[in-house]
Amino acid sequence: MNREPAKNNNHQAMTRRRFLGLSGLTLLAGCARVPTTGPVTQVSASGDTGGRQGIAVDPQPPPRRASPDLVVAGFLQSMTSPQDGYRIAREYLTTDAARTWDPDSGAVIYDASTASPVVTGTSAGLKAPLIATLDPAGLYHPVAGANLSLDFGLTREDGELRISRPPSGLVLSQFSFERAFHSVALYFTSLTRSYLVPELVHLPAETSTPTTAVNGLLNGPSQWLSGAVTNVFPTGTKLSSDAVPVDSSGVAVVPLSREVTRLTDAQRRQIAGQVTWSLSAFPEVSRVRFTVGGTDVMIPGAAEDDTVSTGLFTSMSPLLSADLPNMLVLKEGRLGQVADQTGVFSPLAGLLGSGTAATAPAGVAVDRSGDFWTLVDKPRRTLLRWQEGARTATPLATGVGLLRPQVCTDGSCWTISVQANSSRFIVVGQSGQRIEVRADELATRRVLAFSVSPDMARIALVVANGSTRRLAMLRIRPVTDQGTGVIADGLAELRLDATDTNMALVDDVGWISATDLMVVARATTDSPGAPFQIAVDGSGGIAVGPLSGVDVVAVSTLPRADGINALALTGSGQVLRYEDRYRWRTIATGATAMGICV
Repeated sequence: MNREPAKNNNHQAMTRRRFLGLSGLTLLAGCARVPTTGPVTQVSASGDTGGRQGIAVDPQPPPRRASPDLVVAGFLQSMTSPQDGYRIAREYLTTDAARTWDPDSGAVIYDASTASPVVTGTSAGLKAPLIATLDPAGLYHPVAGANLSLDFGLTREDGELRISRPPSGLVLSQFSFERAFHSVALYFTSLTRSYLVPELVHLPAETSTPTTAVNGLLNGPSQWLSGAVTNVFPTGTKLSSDAVPVDSSGVAVVPLSREVTRLTDAQRRQIAGQVTWSLSAFPEVSRVRFTVGGTDVMIPGAAEDDTVSTGLFTSMSPLLSADLPNMLVLKEGRLGQVADQTGVFSPLAGLLGSGTAATAPAGVAVDRSGDFWTLVDKPRRTLLRWQEGARTATPLATGVGLLRPQVCTDGSCWTISVQANSSRFIVVGQSGQRIEVRADELATRRVLAFSVSPDMARIALVVANGSTRRLAMLRIRPVTDQGTGVIADGLAELRLDATDTNMALVDDVGWISATDLMVVARATTDSPGAPFQIAVDGSGGIAVGPLSGVDVVAVSTLPRADGINALALTGSGQVLRYEDRYRWRTIATGATAMGICV
């Protein structure tokens, strides 16, 4: 049996690095804006600047004779600190309210930049646009077009103003949420592939620990994701002690109940992969050991000391580590590779390298290894497959209004046929067989773009409804009625404009990691398009533009374990390569399409 070396391997920290504008800690404070423009310049690649450490602000108990606005401001600030069961926050409440208030019931996240305090001599409230809600499990749900309206019911108790009507859970400004909460990816097992599938949960940073992460994993996935994944842990499995301790050498010890002793070797390896990848969100954890009743659990392939790291489970991740991808563009009807540093365009051999504008495909996609291409012909009626050097392309399927295709992790070729306001998937497997994808919810929707996740458990879509263009998500799950193929359902819209109005209209989308997307979005139909990075649940939007003087209309991405591989296409035919936030380099001009591969 191959055993993993007992050493502290570097592991990929899965914590998302996000930045949102600074908001104040009082009712009257607003949001500072990040830069909205930046030049397209030629620069050298730079390293990651690292994760933000945040700003720690210790909450203070209510001062004597505090005014209404100070009482409410202090209560809002203290809700960022869960210490001792939110002890400081409860001091702002009446005795009865402090007893019944449940901060673990969820949270609402509001826009402090336009918050409107309602303060009189003896009362105080808050009105603000609502950005999102968190459910008790820490799942993020974007909200747009709704407003928060609170009356805190100030009353005097022992001569001091106290809040008698607190909200049912936490009330957090966008700034407070970003600084006080920690995003953790919990990993479950795909029902259709052998990959681990992440689900983001958002936990208070002060109480976000390996223990809370493992407990969240044992509780299972959300109802939405549960159709696409499974939790290999036997029913009833729990931690057999109160904590998952981490020793000074970075070993986390996960004490499990005896239910796991019934698992096979393969199942034990699977749960070890789930836990180890989930705990990679915590920098202090480098390796994991599992125990039952104080005895180590043997994991196939573990080190001599029975510990494991994410390195043992790389096969469970579909992500690549490619620092220098190949970049290809369609230019003047010819498909060619662009040299990274010089920008020299070299046409590929064969049909697409010697084509003309008249015969150029309307959409192209490349297998991530660069072995073959899928094409949509100019009338958008035929999906074809082509290999470099070939003089012809092989037809795979036909439809109407076919969208830019995608070659997925398993080598299958996907596109969507769109006619009026009805859309349907067309999917062909690597061996040429047709794969049925049942997506009944798309029968009455017009899809503009799509991207299948690298683990093939979700599909991100841009869906049009009248003048709106929004990001939506489908889950992929197996057919359960003895049929063939898969089902894509559970359509959920992500209102990105709740976080940033510059993302009101979405044009394109692509996966850049297991948990993150890059979208092209704009504020209005007349404003320029720009790229943004967002999490799979719609949280934490990061502007990776806009870029002054350009209108980005499409992106091409290659999901990877570290960093970002992405190209952007502008309306004028420029192809820009992502190098760092706000830094894109022009690598080609006069292009009509692009692709990126290893």
